Amino acid sequence: MTNLPPPSSAQPDQSGDNIKAIILMALSMVLFAFDDAAIKAAGNLGESSASPGEILIIKGVLGTVVYGALMWREGNRMTPAFVLAMLKDKAIAWRTFGDLLAAGAIVTALTLMPLSNVAAILQVLPLVVTLGAALILREAVGWRRWSAILVGFFGVMIIIRPGTSGYDINTIWALLAVLGLAIRDIAARRMQARFSTFSIVTMVAALLIPTGLGMHWVMESEPLLTGISPLAWSYIVGGGFFGMAAYYAITLSTRMGELSVVAPYRYTRLVAALILAYLFFGEVPDIWMIIGATLVIGAGLFTLYREQKLRVVKSV
Repeated sequence: MTNLPPPSSAQPDQSGDNIKAIILMALSMVLFAFDDAAIKAAGNLGESSASPGEILIIKGVLGTVVYGALMWREGNRMTPAFVLAMLKDKAIAWRTFGDLLAAGAIVTALTLMPLSNVAAILQVLPLVVTLGAALILREAVGWRRWSAILVGFFGVMIIIRPGTSGYDINTIWALLAVLGLAIRDIAARRMQARFSTFSIVTMVAALLIPTGLGMHWVMESEPLLTGISPLAWSYIVGGGFFGMAAYYAITLSTRMGELSVVAPYRYTRLVAALILAYLFFGEVPDIWMIIGATLVIGAGLFTLYREQKLRVVKSV
């Protein structure tokens, strides 16, 4: 009888997929930065600018058409009953609310603040998600990660400098964006695989339209979609395609690679945003912004390191 070798207990080699996932993650962050820059450009063209609400409406229509076509290809239909079934899921309802809050806040922040400042503040998101997971989902967080969260928040305070002459009241929009993104990500941890990704994002895109209408009605006195220049339209539509390509790339990245490997490359977005901010808007970050961003990124990377270490310990 032939002696067969014992079955191998080694895990399949993930290195090739991880390299592809890292490239996709970095690419998605660069594309997101281009989308951010396009939004800022569209909202800063003087009298021919688009309002934050108008930008949301245009992006909502574009996203509904593109994502809706992909959803249709999957065999799903955005009927009222289908939407109602999704929103009855509390996790999806909270994720949708977070997405809409974040979209409105980010667009407004980008039209009113330096691109580099918005990008730096958004980097605190992983720390806020860790905080929310501890307080809301009751996930265990040790003193090291609590310390990292405090350091990250201190870094944000250095960036926004409340109570000083360098403080910008519009920073509240960037902080609201972080809150919305954190709500979205925390809710996503409780979501069950009952509905496809394209179904959920199509619904969110469709809801951007009434959200944008409401924002424009409250914040602006000009008639809707009448004073937008062709250049602003090109920025919004072009940026929208960058954003959708980025979303597709990040989805592929997280499905293909190990989260602990690809997650640190999310910070590529800040690097890309700083470069674009300098090239297109002449923004030069001051020393306080650099120090604050360094603290935020360092705290975020340390938190990712600790989470990965704890996963390894639990799996042993």
